[in-house]
Order: sequence, then C-alpha cells, then structure tokens
Amino acid sequence: MQEAGAALEPEPEAASEAREGAEAVAEDVPEAETLTPEEVIEVLSQELAELEDRHLRLVAEFDNFRKRTIRERALDTERAQAELVKQLLESLDDLARVSEHGSSDHDAAAILEGVQLVERKLLRALEGFGLRRIEAVGQRFDPEVHEALLTVPAEHPEEDDMVSHEVGRGYVFKGSLLRPSLVGVKKYRPPEEDEDAARGSGADQE
Repeated sequence: MQEAGAALEPEPEAASEAREGAEAVAEDVPEAETLTPEEVIEVLSQELAELEDRHLRLVAEFDNFRKRTIRERALDTERAQAELVKQLLESLDDLARVSEHGSSDHDAAAILEGVQLVERKLLRALEGFGLRRIEAVGQRFDPEVHEALLTVPAEHPEEDDMVSHEVGRGYVFKGSLLRPSLVGVKKYRPPEEDEDAARGSGADQE
C-alpha cells in the first residue's frame, strides 16, 4: 500500500521545476512578488481573456468597415449612374422634339439641324464623364486606336499610312480604349510600280 501511495506523489524534481517556472512567469507580472504561483496563473488567464476579447472586437470592427466600404462604393456607383442618366435626359427630350417635328411639315434641313444639336449635346454630356472621341481623319494610322478596313491610293509619298476617311467612330473612356476607329488608310505606290503592274496585267490578258 505504501508503494502505491508513493507512486501517486509527484516527483520532487518535477514539482521543483513547475514551481520555478511559475515563479519565473511571476517576475513579468506587476506586483508578482506578492502573488502565489496560482494567483499568477489567474492573472495571466485574465490578461489572455482580455486579449482574446480585444481581438474579437477588432475582427468585428474590421468586418463592419469592410461592409461599410462596399455599401459606400455601391452608392457612389449608383450616384454616378444617376448623374449620367440625368445628363442624358436633356438629349432625350431634344430627340423627342425632333421626332415630333419630323411628323409635321418641317423641312429636312431643320430636322437635320436638330439631330446635329442633339448629337453635340449628348457628346458633351458623355465627355463630362470621361469619354473622348478618337481623332482619325488626317492622322497617321495608329494600330492601337485605329482598325483599317480598306486602303485607298495616295497621290504623294508623305500621305502613305495616313487615315483617309472614317467608317466608324472610335472612343476612349478615361484613358482606356472602348472601341477603335474603323478607317480607310492611304497607301502610296511609286509610278514605276503602277507601270509594272499594268504591264503584268496586259501580259496576263494576252
């Protein structure tokens, strides 16, 4: 029986190490010299609970901030869209007036003038939001913003690769390409090349 009881008792060396560890931790706790190891453990447990509570509050605050940011961005987008629609309403009213005039006895010139006015007002409204029309006619062909649909002869060498006309308008929105301009491009061919081509064509016909 004595042997069984002795087996349940902690080893003296292990107990000494546990006490020394608690005393070492106690040195980092304010007024630890007046606390027992058990009281030090209780103080540390309270501090750990406070840190966990602070961590949970920070997580909750960050989550609320994230949700608030998402809501604010959505509201900003809606306000920008509403402002754009508001700017376009005036052009829509002008189109309605042109349509009404078109059904009366107004001449074609007056209707055309009304349509051109609406176009200018609509373009100004969109430019206010960052839209910019790409310059094409008379410009050097730029594959970054122009798309060549056809080529036309150029009379002079300096006209080579110049945009001759625009088939479809291109636009940039806040520096990003929305769609390229669809254009015709001038290509210069020296007269001797044209003569060679003509002779070759005549020989083929023979």
